[in-house]
Amino acid sequence: MTEGRTSLRLKVLALLVVAMFAALSTRLWYLQVLAAERFRREAQNNSVRLMELPAPRGRILDRNGTELVDSRLSLVVTVNRQELGDDPEGVLLRLSELLGVKVRVLADRLEDPRYYSYQPVPIAEDVPKRAWYEIAEHPEDFPGVEVVPTPVRRYPYGTLAAHVLGHIGPIDEEQLAEPRFAGYDRDDVVGRSGVEAVYERYLQGREGIVKVLVNAAGEPIRRLGERRPVEGADLVLSLDLGIQRLAEESLATGMQRARGVLDTDTGRYLRAGAGALVVEDPDTGRILALASSPSFNPRIFQGGLTTEEAERLEAPRAHQPLFDRATQGAYPPGSTFKPFVALAAMRHGIAAPGGYYPCPPTYTVPGDASGTVFRNWTSADLGTMSLTEALTRSCDTVFYAFGYDFWQLLPPAVQDLQRPASPDEEVLQRELRRFGFGSRPRLDLPSAAGGLVPGGGWKFHTFQDDWERIDPFNRCIAYWCPGDYVNMAIGQGYTLVTPLQLAMAYSAIANGGRLCQPRVALRVQRPTGPDSADVVRTFRPRCPRIRGYTPEQFAFMRRALATVPVSGTAAFAFRGFPFDRVSVAGKTGTAEVPPHQDYSWFAAMVPAQDPEYVIVALVEEGGHGSTTAAPIVRNVIEGLYGLPRSGFVPGGVTD
Repeated sequence: MTEGRTSLRLKVLALLVVAMFAALSTRLWYLQVLAAERFRREAQNNSVRLMELPAPRGRILDRNGTELVDSRLSLVVTVNRQELGDDPEGVLLRLSELLGVKVRVLADRLEDPRYYSYQPVPIAEDVPKRAWYEIAEHPEDFPGVEVVPTPVRRYPYGTLAAHVLGHIGPIDEEQLAEPRFAGYDRDDVVGRSGVEAVYERYLQGREGIVKVLVNAAGEPIRRLGERRPVEGADLVLSLDLGIQRLAEESLATGMQRARGVLDTDTGRYLRAGAGALVVEDPDTGRILALASSPSFNPRIFQGGLTTEEAERLEAPRAHQPLFDRATQGAYPPGSTFKPFVALAAMRHGIAAPGGYYPCPPTYTVPGDASGTVFRNWTSADLGTMSLTEALTRSCDTVFYAFGYDFWQLLPPAVQDLQRPASPDEEVLQRELRRFGFGSRPRLDLPSAAGGLVPGGGWKFHTFQDDWERIDPFNRCIAYWCPGDYVNMAIGQGYTLVTPLQLAMAYSAIANGGRLCQPRVALRVQRPTGPDSADVVRTFRPRCPRIRGYTPEQFAFMRRALATVPVSGTAAFAFRGFPFDRVSVAGKTGTAEVPPHQDYSWFAAMVPAQDPEYVIVALVEEGGHGSTTAAPIVRNVIEGLYGLPRSGFVPGGVTD
């Protein structure tokens, strides 16, 4: 029995040994024969490392070739939050001691919401090489931390033209899904605002790749080949650095001076906390300067935005520095609107260049049972005046009557408040839209606002619920009534325009009736040498003619507005100005924005009869147009033509 059991065990053991050798032989045969080619490829791939070479973004230049933005290489510390290990606080503490940056600041940057959890987050840039060596030599102390040579943007003029230039940041999931970002990776940095975003496809370079053969330890043996990075193309803007600086300095100084002016309407000093200024070439629509105050430094978006920095940008006292008031801010235009109402009135026979019109201190709509009184900006009865004088002295009551005349052009059913008017029936609104009001300009910057040219349909859909809830007997709450046209005729009521739109419209007056598409880019080019470049694309002006108006009507308007700085509402702000050297046509505007102080406007064309520049200034809570905006524009004109500076003398209390 015992010998039988022993023999059986030996047979089982022998069988197991044979089976094991058979399995091992089969595996070896598979590895050496069937899978040899695959493993040979994998071994080769494992010995080759691909290293990315960053490509600098293209430069952004002004019209004269001055660099407004360029790129340089910087040592940037990045942290992958998923690889920090079990002691993230310790890693940040060691980084803090190494970089000389507070732990709290590093932690804030690490939580930057613009980066996804899998993306390395930049937390410090321009780090010294000793820090780079320390991190590389002690990876166990800095898990998930890398120092990467990275092209970063350089802004030699700080905040200058920040809203136009924009900033860059990490690409997001929505952008990655767009066809125009095909080929981008999750770690790429792209333009996030301004021309950086609009012209991304030109500015973004193509990264290079280096193939390196490494040994089993990952040490490089030799370079196998490379694809050199391709630098992005340069973007040349229509901005002029000198004019941009003049515009921003004039706006900032004028606002500062305004804060020392007592507002007689409120009994408080003017706040003048924000504003905008546009300088445009009226013949082409090209923007020479675009200023918005307050501004920001695009550099703050590099290296991560801390919570403290974000809160400072969003604080109410900061007045929204990221908001571009020149293109996005929509405001009541006040009396700067009157030239376009006058042109519309001339076209439809309501007014004539040689006509005369009464300018009483008050106006009441004929037949208005409510007895609502609309007042002129002055309580004096100015008598009868020509259309030129009505513009020069900015008589509200003359334009109130024009507004009522446009009301009378509506169909009887609309006048009887039986239905809202259709856009085709609203004559004044249709004419105002011809000048670009009420629609977004085709500007090559993101988020340009369209303003608002309100009408019966808009008012009905906007306020119908209020009418039914508040007062079913007062149909003017939801329907377009004579008072709406009366207010619109002086740029009040619901009407809203942006400073850019107003510059476009005044450019149409300046150039004889062509509405130019505004643009900040001139061309895209690739440098071929220190003083040469190949042009990739040129952006040509687009200036379609406004139909229905004659060159004589625009010439009349330029002549009429040339009297405003000489003897009209801007005369006090322009006293002592050398009109014999440079003629100026312009219009003041004082927009009421309750409960705020009045907003100050001034629009100018220089020289008056053959304008080279259109300049529009707006100051929120800057008082009357002649108080703040007109002196700002005067300072810009003096700078453009090399005239003696007047020193921002505020004008009187006029329209």
